[in-house]
Amino acid sequence: MSGGTCASGVVVVSMSTGNAFVLDAFETAVRGDAEVIGVLYTGSLGRRVADRYSDLDIELWVTDRAFEDAPGALHRVMGYLGTIQFLYDRGEAGATGFVGPDWQRVDLVLHREGETQPRAKYARAPIAKDVDGSLARMVALAPEQVMSASWEQARAAIEEAIDSQIYLSLHNARGALWSAMGEVSYRAAELYTLLAVLRGHQSFGFRYVEQLLSPAETAMLGSTWPSEPDPGEVRRAARALWRWTRHVWREAEITLGRPLEVLVDEAGLLAAVDRVYSSPEERRRVPDAGIESRP
Repeated sequence: MSGGTCASGVVVVSMSTGNAFVLDAFETAVRGDAEVIGVLYTGSLGRRVADRYSDLDIELWVTDRAFEDAPGALHRVMGYLGTIQFLYDRGEAGATGFVGPDWQRVDLVLHREGETQPRAKYARAPIAKDVDGSLARMVALAPEQVMSASWEQARAAIEEAIDSQIYLSLHNARGALWSAMGEVSYRAAELYTLLAVLRGHQSFGFRYVEQLLSPAETAMLGSTWPSEPDPGEVRRAARALWRWTRHVWREAEITLGRPLEVLVDEAGLLAAVDRVYSSPEERRRVPDAGIESRP
């Protein structure tokens, strides 16, 4: 990383990614583009932890004229990074593209000149261009991002996982195997996402499993993965999902320091799941019961 000074006197940086994608030419181009007022890096690049597999997250502040032609501005700026192999819009002011011979993935976002509200993702972000110092002020005021889950979020995730036990079993028993498999995998991911946030990381799915879970937890999560669209295999994975639910439930209560106050008759729930797969005659012979339980 090297440094420089822009017209406002603010120190800006020149960066290269972990895969040796040098950004010097890009930074020279945007500094010479009068319609680009400011540029900074976010994501792993902004946190200075990018590796050879990272994409480039770049946010730009542009003139009103450039913003009104956002597709044109995005295409032009993407071209500063190299030959555009593929590009598509992400909303009205964003785009994802692939540039250069190795198809480096890039996410670009445009902002209007005055949109400089401090946000946690801008804390300590490297600035590549800042004509009037507004980005430097924004970055200085940006709060440090603290990942945490609320009690309400954790409770909702567990309640939905309880619901899922019956829901996916009904689909599995009906023969909607792919639907049931998808529910198992989706719910396992949602629970992992909760656990990751409780441990201070926004995972976006199964990211950081290797860093955040113990070997025993990784094995527990892995056991929820259905290996094939077979009713017995999906049923096995669903029961493994319940064990994963119980574990995340317990970890949430420990981390948050209070019970989630989710009351469920666990034995009754699992017995009801088993009855989904039994005959109507067998189901009619089972008496009703309700026993509250927690993990």
